[in-house]
Amino acid sequence: RPPLRPTAVSLSAFVALVVLAAALTGKPPARASGATRPSLCSTMEHQPAPEWKQKHVKVGVGTMFLRKNQDGCLMVLLGKRKGSHGAGRYALPGGHLELGESVATCASRELEEETGLKVDEKEWKFAFVSNDVMPKDLKHYVTIFVQCYDADGKQEVKNMEPLKCEKWEWFKFKDIKTTLKPEMLFVPLKNLIHRSNFEPLAQSSNDSLTCMFFG
Repeated sequence: RPPLRPTAVSLSAFVALVVLAAALTGKPPARASGATRPSLCSTMEHQPAPEWKQKHVKVGVGTMFLRKNQDGCLMVLLGKRKGSHGAGRYALPGGHLELGESVATCASRELEEETGLKVDEKEWKFAFVSNDVMPKDLKHYVTIFVQCYDADGKQEVKNMEPLKCEKWEWFKFKDIKTTLKPEMLFVPLKNLIHRSNFEPLAQSSNDSLTCMFFG
C-alpha cells in the first residue's frame, strides 16, 4: 500500500487543529526533544483552578475587523468589555460558537449583533487560535480568531449592546502592544498580541475559511 499523503491544509489550520485537540483532551501536543513551541499557539496563562464553572471547554470566535485610516495605517476595532468576565478590558467583537454553526457564520453574526457592521461570511480569513485558561473566572475557552479587511470603510460602528460594551475604539494594530498593557486586554486578545508574532492581513487574501478544516 502506498504511504498516505497529507492533504493540502495550511500550516495555520494544522496548528489550530493540534491546539484544539490539546485543549479538549487536556494533553499538550507531543514535541520532539529541543523543539520550540509554534508561535501561533498560546500556552495556558495559569495552572487550572480546583473547581470550574464549566464542565467542558467552550469555543469562542474573535473577529478582527480591519481597515486603514487616512494615513494608511492598519486599524483594528476593539471594545471595552462591561458586565461580564473580563470587564474593563479591551477585546475584539465576538462570542460563543453555537451548535451546528460555522466559524464564518458565527463571526458575521456576532460582529453585526455587537457593532452593526455587516460582513459576508466569505470575507472571513483564518487568523489565530488561542488556548485561554481563566482561573480567576473559573473558565476555559479555545478562541478561534478570524479577520477581514474592510477596503470600503463606509460602514459606521455602533454600540449595539451598551450593557456589555462601554465603547468601541479604533487602534493601530502595530501599536497595541505598546499602547495597551497586558492587564488591559481580555485574555484571548492578550494571548494574540503579547504571546505570538501574529501579523494581520493588510489586504484581500485567498485563504478563506472555506479552505480551512473547521468550515
